[in-house]
Formats: sequence, C-alpha cells, structure tokens
Amino acid sequence: MSSSFSRELVRICGYDGQRKVRTVTLSELKSLCAREGLPLREGALRCVAHGVAPVPLLKCLHGVEPQGQARLLESSVLLVGAGGLGGYVLELLARFGVGRIDVADGDVFEESNLNRQLLASVDDLGRNKARVGAERAARIAPLVEVRALEMFVDRDNLPQALQGVDVVVDALGGIAPRMALHDAALERGIPVVAGAVAGWTAVVGSETAEKRGISLMWGDAAAPDAEHALGSLAPAVSLAAALMAAETSRYLLHGELALAGRMLHADLNSFSFEIYDVE
Repeated sequence: MSSSFSRELVRICGYDGQRKVRTVTLSELKSLCAREGLPLREGALRCVAHGVAPVPLLKCLHGVEPQGQARLLESSVLLVGAGGLGGYVLELLARFGVGRIDVADGDVFEESNLNRQLLASVDDLGRNKARVGAERAARIAPLVEVRALEMFVDRDNLPQALQGVDVVVDALGGIAPRMALHDAALERGIPVVAGAVAGWTAVVGSETAEKRGISLMWGDAAAPDAEHALGSLAPAVSLAAALMAAETSRYLLHGELALAGRMLHADLNSFSFEIYDVE
C-alpha cells in the first residue's frame, strides 16, 4: 500500500464502537481513490488490508472476517444468465462484495419476465439483460466490478469468457447450453454452481472435475424445459438463487462446495427440503 494512501486513510477514517472497527464512508473512499488514481475495488482492498471496513461492507462483519472479505474482493465469477435466477444471484454476489462479476446474456427483457425476474422492469423491456444487470450493480455495489457480456455463451466464445475465472454460476434455462458450459468449465478445472426452477420446486447443485453432480441429471439435450409445463414462480426462483449465491460465496471464502456431487431439492408447496447424492 502506498504511504500516501495509508496516511490519508488514517486521516479520514472513522470508528464504529459497536463493531470495534475503523470505517471509511463511500464518498470519502471515492475521493481518496480519485486522488490516488485507483479504481474503487482496489481502494476497498487496500482499506480491508489496512484494517478499515468500507461502510457498504460494514455489516458483513463479523460473519465474514477481514481476510475473507479480501478474498471476496479479489475473486472473479462468471455468471451465465441474467434472467430469473441470474438477476437475483448478481444482486446477492455484488452486495456481498465479490470483486469481479462477468455476467453473460444475449437476451432482452420481455413482459413475461416481470413475474419473477429482479432485473426486469417496464422501463427496461427490450434491453439486454446483462447490460441492465451491470448498470444496476454499479448503482447498488460500486466497490465491485460487473462487466456485461452481451452474448449467448457457446463452445466458441466460452474459452475467452472463462479466462481468469474462479467459479462459474450457471443460471441458464434449457439443457443444451448448460451442458456446453459445464463441460468447458470443468475441463479447465473451474467449479460450477447451478440451479433450476419449475413451479414451486427449486434444485441447486455444484460440481468439480473430480466430482460431477447436477449435470448428471441431464440426459437429453433436446428435452423440454420443465418450467414450460409447471411455470416459473418468484418464491422458488429467489430461493434457488439465494442458495446458489451462498454456495458460490462458500467456495470463494473457503475453497469448499457443500453440494459438490449432490443436489438440494426444495418443494415450497410442501415445504420439504432434501439433499441427494447424485454421483
């Protein structure tokens, strides 16, 4: 850390007596980073390394220790899909302080998305989902970097999209694009967290190259999506996305996946929750 940054940070930081931690407000950090020529994410990392909590991340303490917050800020996630599942996942990871999120989606919002997609609004109908997601993240979580990849991922563009990524979040619909994504990521040793929703049911799982999981449930790439028969309901979508974000964060913090080789099945109609071994 530069000596000038350190001196200025000590000068401007406050103190939260309840949490017993020094703090810096967003406006003060923005001004300091502007003077030092630093992006906000780098400034936030320097603050955490110096034992100072940026106020937007203050209430992550003490559930996440400073070293863990630094790991999150240094992490990179590829989120594929910015619709129902992806919109909520993006919101949660960004607010949690995951440092770089590349969100890929070539689709645009339409009226039928309004029942369950967090990023969908009447004003944004017809706009690219990844772009809208990146714009929202800039407003709610300026300490992280969200890049919009306005494209559908496929076997040709996946190698580029996966560069420098710590973990992939599969928030796609359908089977064929999921299979290509999982194969490409796992071939490169990048773990994948995935979820799906149909009606009141949510399923979430994760996998590594050594321990395949949820993708083993997909047999026929041409099989119809279950949500077309059962619908896609907001409570199940938001639940699945929260579980996916928690599993992703767990990996970034601890290098562990609770659901590797397993699948969590939640039925909100009966309020039943079960975990199955898939391998």
